[in-house]
Amino acid sequence: MNNNNEGIDGSRRALLLLGMGVGLQALLAPVLASTTVAVGSAIMGSPLQQPASMTPRAAQGMLTRVVAAGDRLVAMGERGLVVLSDDGGRHWRQARVPVSVTLTSASFVDAHQGWIAGHNGVVLHTSDGGESWAVQTDGVALAAATLAQARALPASDAGRDRHIAEAERLVADGADKPLLSICFADALHGLVVGAFGLAAATRDGGKTWTPCRERLANPMGMHLYAIARHGRTWVIAGEQGVLMRSNDDGASFQALDSLSPRTLFAVTATRQGAFICGGLLGAACRLDADSLEVTRVDLPGQATILSALQLRDGRVALLGQGGRWLVSADGGARFTEQPLARRDPLTSIVEAGDGGLVATSLGGVARLG
Repeated sequence: MNNNNEGIDGSRRALLLLGMGVGLQALLAPVLASTTVAVGSAIMGSPLQQPASMTPRAAQGMLTRVVAAGDRLVAMGERGLVVLSDDGGRHWRQARVPVSVTLTSASFVDAHQGWIAGHNGVVLHTSDGGESWAVQTDGVALAAATLAQARALPASDAGRDRHIAEAERLVADGADKPLLSICFADALHGLVVGAFGLAAATRDGGKTWTPCRERLANPMGMHLYAIARHGRTWVIAGEQGVLMRSNDDGASFQALDSLSPRTLFAVTATRQGAFICGGLLGAACRLDADSLEVTRVDLPGQATILSALQLRDGRVALLGQGGRWLVSADGGARFTEQPLARRDPLTSIVEAGDGGLVATSLGGVARLG
């Protein structure tokens, strides 16, 4: 980041790295793994211009996230790595990706249509289950859209000058805008959020992305790490316990008290409509399905939670640093720790179609059992 973000201290940078799901070791990295690209003069060979290198060891690279696309598994990570498995995580092959930025989050609405978000404000789209990817937007385009939006405000708007100045700083920063979580409700409607309160929405499957920070309850521009949805309800969680909920399909968000100042890195929705959030040093809470009530959840130990999901049998599971695996059989009210086959720095976990668990880590992706 350049001096326009000089108010963001080292602890926020560390939390940003941790929230990207790259594990505790990544906290040793002094800066974000992203490259500034000047508007109108992108440097050739930059991560936005350079396709991901093809390598036979792609499945052993630093991977941040794994998700399901129908029966297929799709894992992603640093330098544009994307690998695919059609046998429950036993074998993997690399997909071709047009950028080499770190990829952080993915959302599939079916076995074919999916999106990935990552550093440099990148959003990628696939229509063939991850076999091929195309860039839909990047940090340069998002900054330009933000500036155009600010300049279109009426002169009578009291915040117009401030919004324009903030947008001009985004443009000056170039593409250096990490996106950290993406979620689609269907093949048309999606939302992506990231560092420094970045947010954009689409209503046409990502053909156009519109900045939408004004919808969110995040006046301090905290990092936003996780999105989850159930029906018309959306929940976003982030830095210093930022938590917000929309009951109108993402049109507006209301701030909630997460009951802790600790950063939240993961959110999952249950099939009953509740939301379970987890984060730094065991911070966790539960949002009821039919109200704005937030309940604190006491977890065994203080492992930082990096990933959350509901299993096919209805249990809710949280993945903590060091391979801590916490499972709830009562909708996320109480959790107990259960053993995993691996205890290395796992970054995310998914349930394969046959019920086996597959995890990403600093050393690649592997089936746990």
